[in-house]
Amino acid sequence: MNPLFLIPVVLVIAGIIFMVYMNKKHASVKKEIDLDVERTKYDLYKEEVLKQDFPQLKEWMKGKTIDAYTSASVPQTKAEKVQEMVSDGLKNVALSTVGVKLQRIETECFWVLSGNDLHFFSTDTVGELDEHIVFDNFRIEEAKLKDGGILKSQLGVYAKSAEEYLPKTHIITFNIDGNPLALEIHDRLHYTPDPADILNVNKQFLTRAKYQVVGENFVKVLQSKFPNLR
Repeated sequence: MNPLFLIPVVLVIAGIIFMVYMNKKHASVKKEIDLDVERTKYDLYKEEVLKQDFPQLKEWMKGKTIDAYTSASVPQTKAEKVQEMVSDGLKNVALSTVGVKLQRIETECFWVLSGNDLHFFSTDTVGELDEHIVFDNFRIEEAKLKDGGILKSQLGVYAKSAEEYLPKTHIITFNIDGNPLALEIHDRLHYTPDPADILNVNKQFLTRAKYQVVGENFVKVLQSKFPNLR
C-alpha cells in the first residue's frame, strides 16, 4: 500500500484527538473560574479592560468620565432586514431627527454612561468611529427598558453549543419626536479571541469572565441613576 494514502487517515485521527483534548481542557478551565468571585473584582476589571482592550473609548469620549461601558447593537429581525432593502426604515428616520443616521451594519457598537448622558458609538468595518450619538438625561428619563433575551445573528442562526457565550440583552427605547428608537444593551463586551491565544484556554476564559463582569454591571449602574429604567 502506498504510504501516501495513510496521510489523510493520520490527519483525521490527529484532528479527533486534538478535539477531544481541547474539549477536556475547556471543561477543566471552565470549572476553575468562579464567576461570583470574578464579580467582586468589577472596579479592577473596569479600569483594566478599558485601558488594555478598549482604549478607543477614552479617545472618543475626549476626557469625559466613563462611569460604565459595554457593547451594543441595533435590533434587527428578518422582517426588518427585508424592510431595510425597501426603505431606510423607522430607526433611521428617528435618528435623522437628532442629526445623525445610524447605518445598520454588522460592526462593533458601544455604550458609555458618562454622568447623566448615554453615549452610543458605532464603528466602521475597520473599527474606526463611525457615529457618536448622545442621549441626554431628558431623553433617558423618558426611555423604557426591557429584557431582550439572547442576542442572535441577523437571521437568528447560531450553534446551540455557543449559546452560553452569546450576550443577553436589554432593549432601551427612546422617544425621538414621537417615534420609538430601540437599541440593544449587551450584558458583556464583545470578545473575539486573538489567533495567538487559540491554544491558551485559560486566557480565553478569564478574558470572557472579565468582559462579562464589566458588561453586566452597565445596566445596574444605569438603573441606579435612572430609577425609571428599573
